[in-house]
Amino acid sequence: MTALDDQRMAALLQAAPVPEPRVDVGRAVRDGRRRRQRRRVGGIAAVTVLAGLGVVGAVHPGGAASRPAPATPALAASPAGTAPAAPVTCEASWLPQPIDGPVAVANGVDPTGRYVVGEIGTGQEDGRVVLWTDGRAAVLPSGARHAAAVNAGGVVVGTNGDGTGWVHRDGKLRFLATPPGYHAVLVHAVNGRGDIAGTARGAGDSHHAVLWSADRPQEYRLVGRSGSAATGITEDGTVVGVMGQLPYRWTPQGVGAALAVPDGYPRASVDSAHGEWAIGTVPGARQGGAVQMLPVRWNLTTGAVSLLPFPGATGIAGNGDLLVDGSEPLVVAPDGTSRRLPGRPDVRATEAGTYSANGISDDGLTVVGAVYENQVHRPLVWHCRR
Repeated sequence: MTALDDQRMAALLQAAPVPEPRVDVGRAVRDGRRRRQRRRVGGIAAVTVLAGLGVVGAVHPGGAASRPAPATPALAASPAGTAPAAPVTCEASWLPQPIDGPVAVANGVDPTGRYVVGEIGTGQEDGRVVLWTDGRAAVLPSGARHAAAVNAGGVVVGTNGDGTGWVHRDGKLRFLATPPGYHAVLVHAVNGRGDIAGTARGAGDSHHAVLWSADRPQEYRLVGRSGSAATGITEDGTVVGVMGQLPYRWTPQGVGAALAVPDGYPRASVDSAHGEWAIGTVPGARQGGAVQMLPVRWNLTTGAVSLLPFPGATGIAGNGDLLVDGSEPLVVAPDGTSRRLPGRPDVRATEAGTYSANGISDDGLTVVGAVYENQVHRPLVWHCRR
């Protein structure tokens, strides 16, 4: 799945996987640490995470196998009978590195494309969170680790390795309340209003979706019933996640309802949501002792769900553009038309996995990620123009 989302603790929800029915956040953290020593990101070990977006296309242990992955069709051209879309040109630029470290990645971008969040370190639990504002880098306080998301106001949220949630706002780091009866949280998303979505974990397998406020981080609201998990939140306050084995959404008023599951699949989980779109995964074919997770997309307005014909997806833009992080990252529009993200002329490596795309802005014109070359990861951003 997403290669370099690896340094965000929130993605341990996917790695464990927390959105699946029997959530164990503590085990997620422990398993994620062990995976840091085993997994390879573009060829070197790094911390395992998500962002995200998603563990789409990744192989996961356990779980009942379902149908095999669909064959990947040729990418669509402009639909017949319609004028071709305005051409989009993209250019990759380096993001500055304010501190040294061989694993430097951009993991997420805010809806406007102005703020980029990432980490720099060695990939061994020492990563420092970096916030780029209009390309200028600032290192967050050392008490903030494993950033999960950034909003249009530059508010950054994440979860430390001990299961403590945090928010960085207006230059100040504050910690989120852990609800009584629970001992750890995993933070996933923040919207423009400062609503923060995540999941609290207690004894055994107990877990519950939680909302916090960036203004009042010691206040919280439990969402849904026990057994829920929140993995995303939209600008209007709609929360997405899971309830038991079902993908779920909750209105800003807290009214919950299950999302559709693709025909022939036993269950699904939601990874993230932007605008009227959400992405997640369903269990596909078993490969040895593991299950191939397949990407799906929901339209939250119509309720329609579709199995995506790609090996994996790492993000969804507010306009419906899908970020596909394969051997060559590309952006796929809702109508199926696509554009590949170009490489840097000064990067010599050409093998699959050289480029990783991890986050996309709401207009689909800013994409962030990293380059792996000569045993080093370097953060970059693609700026596109219509």
